[in-house]
Amino acid sequence: MVKVAAIGYGSFGSFVLGAIGELPDVQILAVAGRDAKRVRSFAQRMQIPQWTTDWETLVCDPQVDVICVLTPPHTHARIAVAAAQNGKHLFLEKPLALSLPEADEIISAVEHHGVRAVVNHIMRYHPLYEWLKGVIASGELGSVRKVWFVNFASSEGLPPEHWFWNEEKSGGVLVEHGVHFYHLFAWLLDEQPVPIATFGHEPFEAWSIVRFPSHDAYGEFYHCFDKPAALERNFGGIAFERGYAAFEGWLPLSVKVERLQGRTVIVEEKHLPYDKTSLYRWLIQQAFSDLLTAIRNPNHQVKSDLKSARNALAAALRARELQSSHLPHK
Repeated sequence: MVKVAAIGYGSFGSFVLGAIGELPDVQILAVAGRDAKRVRSFAQRMQIPQWTTDWETLVCDPQVDVICVLTPPHTHARIAVAAAQNGKHLFLEKPLALSLPEADEIISAVEHHGVRAVVNHIMRYHPLYEWLKGVIASGELGSVRKVWFVNFASSEGLPPEHWFWNEEKSGGVLVEHGVHFYHLFAWLLDEQPVPIATFGHEPFEAWSIVRFPSHDAYGEFYHCFDKPAALERNFGGIAFERGYAAFEGWLPLSVKVERLQGRTVIVEEKHLPYDKTSLYRWLIQQAFSDLLTAIRNPNHQVKSDLKSARNALAAALRARELQSSHLPHK
């Protein structure tokens, strides 16, 4: 039985722990939070045996095998380093950290103390993206011409005082959320995107223009957190020399590929038998199962490793540096 302690328990943390707790041979042993009354209530509701307001006791607890870091991004490095130093394996919410020195400190601690880690960049576990990656690698669609992802996201549940809007705590839109897409497309195209320009209205909007040098192709990632939930829309795609790939939703339930054969356009579309929430839960379980495999097998290479997460963070930080339009919303 692998025993897990969670640090952080917000609405997303509750979702993550609910998903992980369904896995066989996994026990959520303890949870830590700042507010005693709230964390106790959460532990009782989730049937977690132990709770505390002192997260440091959990990283030192000899019963704990894995620490889930589910806190705001500005706390990730301190918790992760302390956990690794105490021999705990890590399941880290993205982004890995808020700076490259912090990311490097986490990587160094994990390597030095011989523990394993997975960053919760779940899109690399998505079977439709895996299928698309294989199609791209086959060369059937020819060279890459253009990449895009557009994210009109809901701001419901993010009141003005929420840490998401505080760049010192979240890293801003590109670091807290946009990092997902630097990570995803680096994997799909086997090349790290290089940010070359960024525009948008802070703090809720960012439009990042990137280049994939070896493909000699450009891309754009647009994120805007200002919509009611009913109007949330996300869609992306890749244009190739001889076709297109397109998907809707940042966790798509289908992906469509169009390819040219002679003078005929062949359309292939793959679907998943999930709703979005069920897919999200399953992907978290896949990411955590990857960590469990790595714990049991020292030679196993996880899909969402620390170094790829660092590379995505580096791209997000560079894009944020380039943001040239800091105009107030009219």
